[in-house]
Amino acid sequence: MNKNIVSSDGRLKSERTTGEVSVKLFAGVAELAGVKELRVSVKHFTVSEVRYALGTQLPKVASLLSRSAIAVDGRYATDDEVLCSDSEIAVIPPVSGG
Repeated sequence: MNKNIVSSDGRLKSERTTGEVSVKLFAGVAELAGVKELRVSVKHFTVSEVRYALGTQLPKVASLLSRSAIAVDGRYATDDEVLCSDSEIAVIPPVSGG
């Protein structure tokens, strides 16, 4: 099922209710997962659903995901942001340093 909605940046997007997306992982998340990119199945095309699907598929990174930023198409996204199946999604964990 598809429905058209307007995203937070004013673009019209079609929200599908099932599918897959590609997700790039960086730094500690990639190290724990053992991969730098993977596809995850989602019930809804939202950032929160991607976060949930990643936690389910990669339980080792679940606690780090809650503290990580998600970028969509080159900008930080909120959990309620709607995605397209071809959106570029990246998980960026918190960093520390001096």
